Amino acid sequence: MKCPTDAMTALRCNQILDAAAVLVEQQGIVSFKFSQLAKEVGCSTGTLYRFFQGKEDILVCLFLRHATSNYLAAFVRRHPELTAQQRLLLPVIFTFETIRRSKVFFTLRSVSVNKLVWQLASEEKVGKFKRRINAFWSWFHRSIDLAIASGELSAGDRERSELTQSLVFFLTGVLTQFESELIPVEFLGERRETCYRHLALLMSRYGWQQPLTQARYTELEAQVARFFDAEVKSQGNCDSCAALDSQLQQDCCSFKAH
Repeated sequence: MKCPTDAMTALRCNQILDAAAVLVEQQGIVSFKFSQLAKEVGCSTGTLYRFFQGKEDILVCLFLRHATSNYLAAFVRRHPELTAQQRLLLPVIFTFETIRRSKVFFTLRSVSVNKLVWQLASEEKVGKFKRRINAFWSWFHRSIDLAIASGELSAGDRERSELTQSLVFFLTGVLTQFESELIPVEFLGERRETCYRHLALLMSRYGWQQPLTQARYTELEAQVARFFDAEVKSQGNCDSCAALDSQLQQDCCSFKAH
């Protein structure tokens, strides 16, 4: 289904997505139903199908609203002094901060790893979804390349790929385990301290000129929190999603051209 191109349609889509976010937070992605959403927004299910091909379109759109990669570039523009190592850690800290502020995002993260969900979405939504996921992974690669070029990191192609994968796997494991209500707290420890210690241990396996210290990590956390307070006051909307997707397509074309 095509995304809205006029203000009135975009307004209606945003209203529907706002209501859907509440239902997903309350019920999860399995129990959430089109019929109940229609009741919440005061329309027929037929009206919903004018905007979304099905439930999967809505879930993908909600994920896009919260995607970690949405604001990374804006943050770096405001903090050009960041080292390559700090840029590398931003997707991790942005994800922690997004989940802290929006409980629904943790539920929506399952959309990104369950192809039975996103493959059922419309072609346009799937295209946007893939670009946003690729932007997340590419951020790690580009930050590592910058670190190598600037002399912050000594690494070859294999270490470059391994470090990207290690950070993503670390993030996935942290979120899955800390959000589980089945695991006794004594097995996990205090969240922030535990996350930092394991992340620092992971980073120490690679040839960084400067180790990741708790002081530098804590300051980056504080900068990200201040950025969210000032710049990320909403969960995104159709206009911001379209603008970001357009930029990602341009970045992709530029990358291929080089």
